[in-house]
Amino acid sequence: MQGLVNLGRPVMLAGPAGTGKTQLVHGLLKNLPIDYISTSINFNFYTTSSVLQNTMRLPLEKKTGTNFGPPGNAKLIYFIDDLNLPALDKYNTQSAIA
Repeated sequence: MQGLVNLGRPVMLAGPAGTGKTQLVHGLLKNLPIDYISTSINFNFYTTSSVLQNTMRLPLEKKTGTNFGPPGNAKLIYFIDDLNLPALDKYNTQSAIA
């Protein structure tokens, strides 16, 4: 997993509850080099697109024009924990977060 992070590739861990996925990622994030920052986002069925957008925007700063990025020359890693579908709507369906 460290090799994929070093290459800037996305990583997704899947498995049953209680197998240590979150602990594995927290251990990796704790030992990142100084030029990396990370932020954790916990999903649940109450998570809306506006909540997600605001949470992702928090660690960013305005660069130039309409460009945003992590402070300085840092690289930002988002850790999205417990990714699930949102709550059922009035039609008893689940739409993707958009």
